[in-house]
Amino acid sequence: MITTKPTTCTSDGVSQSFINVAAGSRTPSNQDWDGFQVDAGWCYTVKFVRHGQTDVTKTYNRIGLSAGYVKVDNSSTAHITRQGTASC
Repeated sequence: MITTKPTTCTSDGVSQSFINVAAGSRTPSNQDWDGFQVDAGWCYTVKFVRHGQTDVTKTYNRIGLSAGYVKVDNSSTAHITRQGTASC
């Protein structure tokens, strides 16, 4: 699911920030990420990997739209497999 409102996560009362994750990379396995941003005007294809379960691939199309935000489930790793601005 994608939402147009960014997450407002905190850890021990400290607000968490966003960093960019490039295509072909993934969220670091030694960090707990709660979500990621799909930039306005972009389309991302993301593979969600969860140990012991079938991988799930989803496409998030924000071409012609504002940025969107995607929650990453606990124990999942999000792998950005494709991104572009021309098409999905």
